[in-house]
Amino acid sequence: MISSSTSASESRVQARTSGSEQARRWGRAIGAATAVALFGVGAMWQSSAGSAPRRASSGSDIGVADPPHAGMHAIRNGGKPYRVPAPGVGTSKFGTQPEPKPIMRPSNDGTGNFRVTCQYSHMNYDDAIVYPGQPGAAHLHTYFGNLSADASSTGTSLLAAGNSTCDGGIWNRSAYWVPSVIDANGTPVIPEYNMVYYKSGYQGIAPGKVVTTLPVGLKMLAGDMKATGPQADNVHWSCVGQPRQAYIPSCSGGELLAEIAFPQCWDGVNLDSADHRSHLAYGTWGVGCPATHPLALPAISYNIHYKVPPNGTNGWRLSSDMYAGGPGGYSMHADFITAWDPAISKVWLANCVNQNADCNVGQMTDTTRLIFGVK
Repeated sequence: MISSSTSASESRVQARTSGSEQARRWGRAIGAATAVALFGVGAMWQSSAGSAPRRASSGSDIGVADPPHAGMHAIRNGGKPYRVPAPGVGTSKFGTQPEPKPIMRPSNDGTGNFRVTCQYSHMNYDDAIVYPGQPGAAHLHTYFGNLSADASSTGTSLLAAGNSTCDGGIWNRSAYWVPSVIDANGTPVIPEYNMVYYKSGYQGIAPGKVVTTLPVGLKMLAGDMKATGPQADNVHWSCVGQPRQAYIPSCSGGELLAEIAFPQCWDGVNLDSADHRSHLAYGTWGVGCPATHPLALPAISYNIHYKVPPNGTNGWRLSSDMYAGGPGGYSMHADFITAWDPAISKVWLANCVNQNADCNVGQMTDTTRLIFGVK
């Protein structure tokens, strides 16, 4: 179940962050305890002149053609290729800044909560989970986080290189992606941002039962790219402030919100599986994780905000919508490859997720939060 609560401060945050390979090595070396101690001294900023922003694999090239098997979305555009937008801006910085409010303990609903904002990164026709090593084999995807993410990405490659558009910079080099939203004119829509939640107390799993370290390189899928009707209660659309729908609703202003929840239970062994799903499972209220998937991860969900233009969202669809007729958006799904620096994920897991606590956006300790650079 996706949490329906999104604070006003979360919806206003616009974060752009970055980092360097030097920072990654440093962060892993200091360990969680030392990191907590250092965070208390205020803002920490590091950068690397050698970590220049990298273009997305489709870059700012105009008219990148749909792969031949991509299907009906190309036909809907009159057989013409989509005009892929230029990539976003990431940086090579990392660190923390002062947080004026301490962590709320206990939270108001018995859950543990950590969230970060990731700005738009880039678009391409790749999918490193479903079509690894096959550039151009997928429908058009919209990415957040690591600017280097492409068909060949792995947890190891992401952790080692690439600027980031997420809170914390290269401390979070994860790759987050979804099918692109296409407007009524056949133009890909650049989202405002993705608020990524990492929570506990959901799917029947108490805060103290969640893992204390997020595994690097874990591959996760949520939703069904072949769906032609409403999905299970893990995918929702809404005009912000209005009831949820299974499809893209007609919004006349404000923001369109897409919410996707990932499975929370892991087998504890495999970072991937043949179908890219079997190594994970959803928990059950009142039961928790099944015996086959005993390790509880944070309940991870995407909350993607799209600005609604003056002419509204009528005719908007997804690049993965292969069905004829009806509203767009039924095929919403999401992919995620974890590439958090382990020393950093330990801190926010311990302070925000493994206990009954509510951390503000990017907050890691009572006095610090991850840097964000979008003004």
